[in-house]
Amino acid sequence: MTDIILLADGSTVRPARLEDATAMLAVYHAVSLKLVGEVEDTLDDVIEALQEPKTDIEQDVRVIHNAQGQLIGFGWVWLGLPQDVEIDLYLHPDYWANDTVAMPYLTTWAETRAQAALALVPADERVTVTAWSYHNDDWYQAHLRRIGLEVVRSSYVMWIDFSEPLDAPTSPEGVTVREVTRDEDWRIVFDVRREAWLDMWGFVPRTYEEDYTAWRQYWDKHFHDGYWFVAEKDGAAIGVCLGEPTYNAEADVAYIASVGVRRAHRRQGIAFSLLTHALAQFQTHGKRATALYVDSTSLTGAVALYERAGMHIKRRFDRMQKELRAGIDQRVNAAGQ
Repeated sequence: MTDIILLADGSTVRPARLEDATAMLAVYHAVSLKLVGEVEDTLDDVIEALQEPKTDIEQDVRVIHNAQGQLIGFGWVWLGLPQDVEIDLYLHPDYWANDTVAMPYLTTWAETRAQAALALVPADERVTVTAWSYHNDDWYQAHLRRIGLEVVRSSYVMWIDFSEPLDAPTSPEGVTVREVTRDEDWRIVFDVRREAWLDMWGFVPRTYEEDYTAWRQYWDKHFHDGYWFVAEKDGAAIGVCLGEPTYNAEADVAYIASVGVRRAHRRQGIAFSLLTHALAQFQTHGKRATALYVDSTSLTGAVALYERAGMHIKRRFDRMQKELRAGIDQRVNAAGQ
């Protein structure tokens, strides 16, 4: 195991362990409470990330303890999609004003670890490093700029409160919306979702087999009866809406992970029909609200769709990025690419 590193202020750095998850979550929550007044992420989220098969916990995750032994910060580097390495760095807000050691260490470590991606993809391919930040987190963004990252795009959390009964959903002529069945529909949903994701900015297309393997893992972890819907026309699946019964551990808030329609069937009201069916169903399940994430400049115009269904922008995140190596870019940058 990597030796413990002693920093100039008496704090120490070491690779993360599974038993650090609770203390790491406390730092997550302290940051989100300071910046947006709410907690984000759950203990299950942290544990799942630490156990992700593509995460080398000894190489890819670092935790920092102060001189008194309290965990005050940590950093992640994800090489799972090496063309765009993602870093995520946290320090407890109590230390922001006077820190000259912890976050500088984490940013330097993350930048160095990200270089490992260069050997994992062909030499002619472009490689970038990306970090997400709350839009109002000037302190963190300043540290990321010091290692060369700049804001390139943003995403929104969109939200709808069920303060009143929703209108009954309708569908375009010839289109029906039904709930997904666990034992019968998994490949149908995969095929529609895969085609829809080909128009998601930044998505890296993979082979059918690679996508399918990842999909089966997602299906097993995230499918919930009564929260997944498929739109059909003439007996064929043409759109999906995939939801979950909780959001950030709030049992009375549902979450929509994905809304997608096959390319040939867009601009016909199908996504709106799926979305409104899902929202109405979530309300009948006793949920008080629903949330989702969306690219602020979605290639398919998703923000306007969600607003038309009664959702509003609740929060903004900025995507900061820098290029590690120029080259061929496999990522989707335009609809229909």
